[in-house]
Amino acid sequence: MALSGFRAALSRAMPDPASALRRLKPGDLRAGEPLPFDLYDGTGRRLAQAGVVIADEAQLERLFTRGIHCDAERFAALADLASQAPPAPGAPAMGRPRVSTVRPWRLLHALRDGLEDALPRIAGGGGEAASALEVVRQAGGELQRLCALDPDALLAVPLLLEGGRYGTRHGIATAVLVEFVLARLDAPPSERRSAVLAALTMNVGMFDLQESLYAQSGGLSPAQRQGVLAHPTLGVALLRQAGVDDPLWLTIVGQHHEHLDGTGYPAQPDASALRLSSQTLMVADRWCAMVAPRTYRHGAPPDQALTLLLGRLGRQADPRLGRMLSEVVGPTPPGTPVKLASGEHGLVFRRSRTPGAPVVLAFRSAIGAVHPDGVRRATDEARLRIEHCLRRDEIGCPIDPEALWEAVEVREPDPPAPG
Repeated sequence: MALSGFRAALSRAMPDPASALRRLKPGDLRAGEPLPFDLYDGTGRRLAQAGVVIADEAQLERLFTRGIHCDAERFAALADLASQAPPAPGAPAMGRPRVSTVRPWRLLHALRDGLEDALPRIAGGGGEAASALEVVRQAGGELQRLCALDPDALLAVPLLLEGGRYGTRHGIATAVLVEFVLARLDAPPSERRSAVLAALTMNVGMFDLQESLYAQSGGLSPAQRQGVLAHPTLGVALLRQAGVDDPLWLTIVGQHHEHLDGTGYPAQPDASALRLSSQTLMVADRWCAMVAPRTYRHGAPPDQALTLLLGRLGRQADPRLGRMLSEVVGPTPPGTPVKLASGEHGLVFRRSRTPGAPVVLAFRSAIGAVHPDGVRRATDEARLRIEHCLRRDEIGCPIDPEALWEAVEVREPDPPAPG
């Protein structure tokens, strides 16, 4: 059977919602060619019909970033067929890809452990700071790669990442949010790279003090206040001493508590000198701090944190940043514990095409029965809509992000041609 006829036969009907979906990766599709199968989001909702042409690479990249799927059996059948004979002129390149598997949260935990060792060495300003800086650079690149591989898994970081020092976790969470917001603003890759590295290292100038404040419910002492006010300047000095020669990285760290209206610290520069990436870090830093638990309080629910932050920003930051933050995290980003109208308690797992109606994994039923693996719920149905956010301990079941966000298949580069 010709590939075109086989493709048409395979794509007549929407797959059963229970059938396996395969998440597509760069290389599985090409811009300018008819789709060989229907495209779906992670819930099985059809996004595009077979035969539609993806116009350009930018549109295709946006689809991959969002997360697109096809029926796994259909993909395998087309790959097998394409491997048996040379493709016809103009036919999609559907040779079986060489892939490896990546577990986003397993790599996140390893990344956290590496930063746990590296950041104190930079903060200490000793001879080991230079080698520690290389660990930070590698961590920044890996974090950006994971954001592209599985955005939903990474958006859960501010709410679910545990272990190690608060300062390390907070830097990783803030870096994730900075990457997504700047990507939505179409910031150049080099600027996003510098901003992610700045987020990971923004508090090296108060590394030990930050841990003390994490457990402190009262006000700051005069010495603590001075340490807080001075930490951006000290952080720049420590990073420069360690070997940072990226002026944007240093600028963002130095400006990450500055405001457009001049009410920030430490230098209160003119608004024209304040970088948008610095403001992005300031906004992300504050939201992540609000939703993170402390030893003396629970973290704020994401919807409340977003409302409070947007109300307080005022003239402190570019108005676009509030809108972008709202689009990136929304009221219930992945990782948010929620109660459904059905009475079930669960965790937001993945976003969907319907705003405010993500896919939720229900772990506890209305009568208290526990489902350790979670039951998928499409919350666009009235009976399953999200009623309100919960505390994580109210879900009623331990949450293991490594198990929830499963392995992602990554296409490997083709081997070089012989000779």
